[in-house]
Amino acid sequence: MFVQLICKDRDEDQKNEIYQVLGALCEREGVQIEDRGRNVEILVCPQGKIAVTEEGKEVILSANTRHGGPGFHAFVVDLFEALEEEIPGDYELDDDLEFSKDNDFDRIVHAYENELDYVRKLILDNPDFRKRNYLFDETYYLPKADEHKVLTSTGDMDEEDFKNKSIQDLMDRFYVWNDWDRDGRFYRNAALTLLAKESFGPYSKMNEQTEKTANEICDDLEIAFRLDPTLPLPLKAYDDLTRQLGRENMLKGAVGMDSEAVQYRTREVYHLFEDARVVAPGTAERSYDPALQSVFLMAPYHDDQEWSWLIQASKQPAILPDLDQVMEQTPVKTEDGDVCWMKESEEDGIFNVDAVIGDGERKLYIHALARSKEEQEYLRKCILLSGFFAG
Repeated sequence: MFVQLICKDRDEDQKNEIYQVLGALCEREGVQIEDRGRNVEILVCPQGKIAVTEEGKEVILSANTRHGGPGFHAFVVDLFEALEEEIPGDYELDDDLEFSKDNDFDRIVHAYENELDYVRKLILDNPDFRKRNYLFDETYYLPKADEHKVLTSTGDMDEEDFKNKSIQDLMDRFYVWNDWDRDGRFYRNAALTLLAKESFGPYSKMNEQTEKTANEICDDLEIAFRLDPTLPLPLKAYDDLTRQLGRENMLKGAVGMDSEAVQYRTREVYHLFEDARVVAPGTAERSYDPALQSVFLMAPYHDDQEWSWLIQASKQPAILPDLDQVMEQTPVKTEDGDVCWMKESEEDGIFNVDAVIGDGERKLYIHALARSKEEQEYLRKCILLSGFFAG
């Protein structure tokens, strides 16, 4: 599920014209276009973006539509055709669902239903598939599934319920845009997807990005309510966010959902790093140091708080202050059955945990700091839940 438009043989003036027309089309459609330095991104919906890149004299627009849904796929094709109409020239359109040939929306809806039916069989029959990213278009983390639960893009659900629901009823659990129009259902799905994937819950004002996401969730829910006041909405999550953001409650009289919205980041998750996965709260603030080839995970915080713990993980042993001392410790088994050498210490009121997790030739090095003994013990448990992807 992929759409690509190649604008061929364009000089600099013609390339600039493409960007100007794209900007006007995005304004008309009410979607955001952002300059990312070396490329441009059109942000249509959660799980749905269009990348614009250049290769020589070509401008290439492409979108992976697998997670956005049939409405997103149709939108991308229409946008690309509108660009072709606005600017004469040599184009090559690649639409793997061939919506551009017949504009049969019902047909591509069935294609997504068939795809989801295939994914459901893999989830139910293949335990290894459950550990892969079938949820999101792109991510730096994956949720940890509870027993007898199945992860979906908008939250987890009971395995039996997942097994027995009709494919049509499951569409909103996996795809954002399932109708032709961006109706109330679309905006509710957008909000539920953002809640599940990106909401930081009680830490929604932690930084500029978390606050932006929280406001976007509230905006989407308010639009959904205006378009369809009968839609059940996640009222508790909305109330929590409006209180943190100081927003007025605009959902008075709205119908609540039977069960509250899931926010994966408010739980412990797998933070992905190369072929490794490090367990920590999903609300941890993440950064990367290319010089040390390390990922840093810092405890979430409010405005008046200092950091309480920090995890540094790398495939490079240099991050450990004393590797030899760690390797002298008696090894234990991780949850995945890997070997773990771990050394705990305390210096100047800072509690340390240094560890090496080994899976054959693969090694993951972890240097963790905590402000209390209790937090040190918590980090120790997180480390023993960490490890590698199968391979």
